[in-house]
Amino acid sequence: MSGKLSIDLDGRDPASLQSGETRGFAARKRNRHGRGRRGPMIMAPLPGARTRAERFEDLLVESAERLADRWGDRVTAIDFRIMLVPNAKVLARAQAAGTRVPWATNRSARPGRPDRITLYRRPIEEACVRGPDLLPELVHMSIVEQLADLWAMDPQSIDPEYGVWGTGPND
Repeated sequence: MSGKLSIDLDGRDPASLQSGETRGFAARKRNRHGRGRRGPMIMAPLPGARTRAERFEDLLVESAERLADRWGDRVTAIDFRIMLVPNAKVLARAQAAGTRVPWATNRSARPGRPDRITLYRRPIEEACVRGPDLLPELVHMSIVEQLADLWAMDPQSIDPEYGVWGTGPND
């Protein structure tokens, strides 16, 4: 076999190979050993492209909007937050009280700061032992319970549908 065998792997102009130019890591289509993925697995506008944290945030917003339709400015004035897990202080308080890891906590308004409800994502997700379809109701239930505690009201009066979802014959 005479002559040189040439294989063009990256589509660059052969003249640029002698110029000393090298492609950076970001310019490569694959990782160093050629086994990485070439692009995103799911296109960005598709629902599966959202992370678990983003989907959890969507559930919180959906629940807060559902309650804001009923309660208006009382709900929209609240500062909703999401944390991955409770901090050590919250866990120590729960352990001293002999209760489970909290799904959410609340803080009353102070001068210059609104009421705050903090949801803890991992404990709520871990409570979904029957499947992820239970997650929207657990998020909503957590928010309703925290509002009931903040406003010193019964959860059923905050949301008449509170607690109704788990009363079916198969539950």
